[in-house]
Amino acid sequence: MQETTKKQVKKYTSRAQLVEDIIQWNDWAGSATKEAEYVQTLKDIHARLLRSSADKFPLVEFIQKHKLSQAELFLLLRISVLDLQRIMIRSFFQVPYLLEKGQVFGLRQELVSILLDRKSVLFAEGIFAFVDGQIVLKRNFLSAPAVKKRRLKKRTLNPKRILAELNKYVIGQDEAKKQVVAGVFEHLIKCANTKKGQTFNKSNIFMSGPTGCGKTYLLQCLADILKIPFVHADANQYTQTGYSGMDVGDILRPLGKYAKGGKWPISIVFIDEIDKIRQGSEKYGSSSTNVQAELLRMIESNFYRLELKQTAKTIVKIDISQVLFVVGGAFENLQVKHADKTVGFASTPQVQERTLSADDYIAYGMMPELIGRFSYFVQLKGLEKDDLRQILLNPHHGPLQQYKELLHTSTQVAPEIIDNLISNAFERHLGARGLHQQVGQLFQEAFLENKVQIEI
Repeated sequence: MQETTKKQVKKYTSRAQLVEDIIQWNDWAGSATKEAEYVQTLKDIHARLLRSSADKFPLVEFIQKHKLSQAELFLLLRISVLDLQRIMIRSFFQVPYLLEKGQVFGLRQELVSILLDRKSVLFAEGIFAFVDGQIVLKRNFLSAPAVKKRRLKKRTLNPKRILAELNKYVIGQDEAKKQVVAGVFEHLIKCANTKKGQTFNKSNIFMSGPTGCGKTYLLQCLADILKIPFVHADANQYTQTGYSGMDVGDILRPLGKYAKGGKWPISIVFIDEIDKIRQGSEKYGSSSTNVQAELLRMIESNFYRLELKQTAKTIVKIDISQVLFVVGGAFENLQVKHADKTVGFASTPQVQERTLSADDYIAYGMMPELIGRFSYFVQLKGLEKDDLRQILLNPHHGPLQQYKELLHTSTQVAPEIIDNLISNAFERHLGARGLHQQVGQLFQEAFLENKVQIEI
């Protein structure tokens, strides 16, 4: 009879088999009617483990090496399976509960001895810890083996390829895209060389262009392509320290989750509406200089003292040397001029053809010291009708394409409707943002139909 039983015992060939058996055994715990089956199942698992390969299963190696008793094996498997199932109810780990289940085997005294003896192999080998009447599992033999982290291959970034990818999403603004890509790559190169012990000044970027011309979108797309964090902030929200409003340092807070060892990651921070804090602005008046000065302190330095807004306020010094700052604004009064020779009431503003210089921005009300911290001055143009059409119909990320994907539809929009959308956005000087708004209104009825369903 013993010989037959021996032949029926099969070794475990996979971790899945082992885990499945132990989970089923654990599920029977507490059922008086299945007490005998519960006891026998543990014996069967033990027998199969002893026949299995120690090289393949760390648990088998541990049992064989330390010749675990039945009580030790019971504790090891019970706590391991509970942890594996993530049933984190405290009573499952408390001693009285484990002792109660130990009575099934008549092992109560042995369990008590193991739990009181800190020299037991389960504690001495760092498998269990015992804290405040609760067993803490340090190593779970049933979990999948730790996978060695493969070393990620370093990406080789090619500016021309990045620019080609950017062209798929950002229509027009060819010169601006080249300048921005050049500025960002200069920053990346400097960050790489800083790791070798060299120090450089940042190549921050100053952008100007009418509302809806794509300043934010250009930078967001570039950050997505490069797979680096991007933060968009509105300069209108910030005030000088001590005044009502957000502190300038709050701009950096979203990057904190990516920080390592107090060093903020390679990232792009875009501060929009910078023209709204010019000297003498309607909102800030004389305090606009102070807001610009606080921005200057952050932009010009490789380190910034940031206040942690906790119960007890503390100041920490963070390394922001890898953060590239880009500021932008419409600068409407600089972008247009009246034709001197126009007679009568038909005079209309015309976009300046010449590139704006640092002196223009200083004359507009920006601090010379702040302007001096920017290496690139990028000027975006207002979008023409052809640009708006390409944006609207862009198959990669155009407004129409986005809504078609949301609604899972291939319905084509009538040409006259497309023309109307483009004309409205152009005539109202709304740019690409205006297109998105109008397309949203066009599709809003579809979102209210019953056929559009989502699961949350």
